[in-house]
Amino acid sequence: MKCLMNAWNHAEPSLYGWLLKQTQNPHEAEDIMQEVFLKAMENSERFCTLQDGKSWLFKMTRNHFVDQLRRKIQSVEIEEFVTPTEISPAMVQLQRCLPKVLVKLTEQERDVIEQCDLNGMAQKDYAEKHRLSLPAVKARLRRARIELKSILVSECKVTQDQTGVCCFKSFQAEP
Repeated sequence: MKCLMNAWNHAEPSLYGWLLKQTQNPHEAEDIMQEVFLKAMENSERFCTLQDGKSWLFKMTRNHFVDQLRRKIQSVEIEEFVTPTEISPAMVQLQRCLPKVLVKLTEQERDVIEQCDLNGMAQKDYAEKHRLSLPAVKARLRRARIELKSILVSECKVTQDQTGVCCFKSFQAEP
């Protein structure tokens, strides 16, 4: 532990300066410094066996910075992909039709669709909650989706184009 603290005290100003230059944000730099320190603490027993602890700290700092950068970029890409710019008429029709067809599913099918697809519960969490195996939940969800698609096609006139994108045929929605 003593060798870790010596290396940390010696390297900390340089690490922080480098991170501050990279992030342009003192809070981000401090957060990464904390993560690196915690990682170093977790490996404190092995740390003392390293020939050059300072270079290991720099490598860890760089890796944490790159990981944080990747998470940021991925987050921005996901937000851009997920955020619709406008709601299409087809989506409005689907929003009106979906509650009507969900009641036509069995209780088991409706529950797995609502929990996993509509409420965003992880399939693993659903499996644990209902004391099922993960493969059983995956199979149940797949069957429920197939049944839901079948009902959407017949009741709501939902179709798919050649790329698999869902759309509606023209029909008069019920009031």
